[in-house]
Amino acid sequence: MGFENIKENLLQEAKREEKRILGEAEKEASSIINQAKEQAGKIKTEEKKKASEAVERDRHEKISAAKLKSNKIISDARNKLADYSLDEIWNDFKESPKKKGYSVFLKKQIKDAEKQLGKNTIVTINSSDSNTVKKYSKNIQKAGISGGAIISTKDKNVSIDSSLESIFENNREEIRGTVFKELFR
Repeated sequence: MGFENIKENLLQEAKREEKRILGEAEKEASSIINQAKEQAGKIKTEEKKKASEAVERDRHEKISAAKLKSNKIISDARNKLADYSLDEIWNDFKESPKKKGYSVFLKKQIKDAEKQLGKNTIVTINSSDSNTVKKYSKNIQKAGISGGAIISTKDKNVSIDSSLESIFENNREEIRGTVFKELFR
């Protein structure tokens, strides 16, 4: 029976060793699983954070793009309204020859220009102003201007453009600024 006892002892020792090794393996496996779960949790949290940041960036980009688009639409609408207003102001301004005080304005423009250019000038006007201008200027030409006058030397080397078109164009940006102030304050 000695051999049986040795065999039995070896089997029991092997079973104990097997249990110990299995216990250690289970502990190690459990530790590895816990570390993997922890690592997976960290990765999941990190990926959620990255996804959230990407969504937030995308949201901000879309909001910024929408704001830019709306600002452009508003700006375009304001510019169209200002252009329309400038057209209306021009339409009213070119009707100046029909208004009271125009002949005094026209005479002053011509006389001031003649002081600078000398008496022998050519006065270019529209056809409806000829009767008024004939009273104080001799050399008159007619042109397709809305009103006012273009006064030039006889050789036409120097001229002063006091036509309504020129006056309006020379003051367009100032008028536009005033229109913007009045419309969009």
